Amino acid sequence: MEDERIEELGSLTAIFPELIIDPTKPFTATLELPITPTTPLLARFMPTVASPTETYADAATNGAAHIEKDVRLTQLPPLTLHLDLPEAYPNDAPPQVKLTTQHDWLPKEKLAGLEVEVATLWEEYGHCQILFSYIDYVQQAAERGFDFHQSSDGCLILPAEQESKLVAFAIQKEQETFNKGTYDCGICLEPKKGSACYRMKRCGHVFCRLCLQDFYNNAITEGNVTGVACLDPDCGALDADGRRMRVKKHRLVHPRELLAMGIEESTVRRYVEMKRKKKLESDKTTVYCPRTWCNGPAKSDKYPPIPADLTTYVDNEISDDSDDAPDNNDAPANSQDSKKAIDLADRLAVCEKCQLAFCRVCYHGWHGQYVRCYPRNPDELSAEERASYDYIAKHTSPCSYCNAPTSKTHGCNHMHCTQCSTHFCYLCGFYLDPQNPYLHFNTAGTTCYQRLWELEEGDDGQAPRDGQGFLGPRHWEQEAAEADAAEAEAAAAQAQAEENNRILFPDVPEPPHNDMPIMVAMAQFDWLDLTDEEDEPPRNARQRGARRQRNAFPQNAPARGGAQAVRNHERGRGGGRGRGGQAGGGNRQDLEQRRQAELQRFLALAERDEEEGWDSDELGNDDEDFIIPRR
Repeated sequence: MEDERIEELGSLTAIFPELIIDPTKPFTATLELPITPTTPLLARFMPTVASPTETYADAATNGAAHIEKDVRLTQLPPLTLHLDLPEAYPNDAPPQVKLTTQHDWLPKEKLAGLEVEVATLWEEYGHCQILFSYIDYVQQAAERGFDFHQSSDGCLILPAEQESKLVAFAIQKEQETFNKGTYDCGICLEPKKGSACYRMKRCGHVFCRLCLQDFYNNAITEGNVTGVACLDPDCGALDADGRRMRVKKHRLVHPRELLAMGIEESTVRRYVEMKRKKKLESDKTTVYCPRTWCNGPAKSDKYPPIPADLTTYVDNEISDDSDDAPDNNDAPANSQDSKKAIDLADRLAVCEKCQLAFCRVCYHGWHGQYVRCYPRNPDELSAEERASYDYIAKHTSPCSYCNAPTSKTHGCNHMHCTQCSTHFCYLCGFYLDPQNPYLHFNTAGTTCYQRLWELEEGDDGQAPRDGQGFLGPRHWEQEAAEADAAEAEAAAAQAQAEENNRILFPDVPEPPHNDMPIMVAMAQFDWLDLTDEEDEPPRNARQRGARRQRNAFPQNAPARGGAQAVRNHERGRGGGRGRGGQAGGGNRQDLEQRRQAELQRFLALAERDEEEGWDSDELGNDDEDFIIPRR
């Protein structure tokens, strides 16, 4: 009669070809059972405790190398089942089993519970062959994730050192399973083996690698950053429940995926640089270096520098057109020291290109925390900020050392700065000797002599004695404010005067504004367009305005009195135009020819920068005919 053990092992070999029977021991076998939970198993990796009395929380706060982290695993290292069938099996003894795992990820208590279950099944089935039932029991427990979700912790608790091994194993197994399949490319629509395809990490859409490489390489080369996204037209249009969303979420591909597709590292780096530059330029909070030859952005935790290893690149900005929030292992540690430094120096900015430290308010070199500064562009101030700055400039005096604004409500003018403990004068800002601070007010000849108790009731009290007022920085600020107010008042008065002229003389046109160079305008002037009637004086305001509009070169009023008499005598002219001068005796054509010839001569001299050598006395006694009349 055939041994029942041989019959059962033969049946198991037919069902599980991977069953290995020991050639030296025919009733001993091993079988690897893959662990693929139906629902991804939640594993929590905890920092390693240094002593039995130390808790996980203590290890995390004592500078442990790892922090607590939750990871969902879809593939886990297999269970190895060791079978040993005794001679009394199956009638008088249960089979002997032992379970082991790679990387020791399954707790020993769980393994011991599974091993004990084989005897329970043997009793329940009435002392018969139960190997297949036991293997099926273990597989069903693996599909349920060994019921860790029903434990007190609600997950599998493992040391942090095992995280990298288990995550790498899960990725490798998923890739092996994917490579064995066949998929239709979403771009070229041809069936391809999984080894020639790539599955997007976020959405799971599958495309062949050649199509992805061609598209993304062209998009990055052309600078189309927003085009580096999943190429499925419906990607991002559905929510988690499969319902269509109002606005499609446009999520860009992470550099790690581009490298996994086979795209060159130089191309991926260009993509990361353009993506970061785009976000810096679109962020209104970004400040740039004040050096004109640099203009680099200031360092920011929101946009960290691009690392040398692109696989560790982290995008901290969370938006619809950016990456998802970084994983816990990618998030930078927010130490207490760095947060404190940011709080203490919120105005400090450091250029990431030239390493210049400057103030993000006034864009000057870094001047410390307590220095009073103003924005480089006052138009950037809101109404509240502008009112605050105006109040500080009008009602405070800066410390002579740290420039901290100081306001006095009552008392003498000896001030003691609470920031730097400097003694100074409230009126002029002069540094005072802490050993004898009142010497400044008692020395004859100084600007603040016997002025210790001026403004005893503060800035709103009595006026300074003899109208001397403040000196030093506060005096300069007051003068600048008065100058600005006077300039604004003058501009308003000028605008009002122009408006009054337009109301009183509506028919008089505005004088033309000729921006044409004088040499070009003179060359284009039409001398023959002058008529005799233009020599007649205008009869009304309309005619005067028309002549001003026509004349491109308005003439100044002619000289009168003794100066003009001397000039006429030297030129041999006895009177006005046409009294014996050449202009009065010649015809109009000769006069026009002389005008044109003299104009061309003057232009020729001007081209050679020799116009200073031209003298109007060379025209003789008829130079008045060469004056361009009002048109």
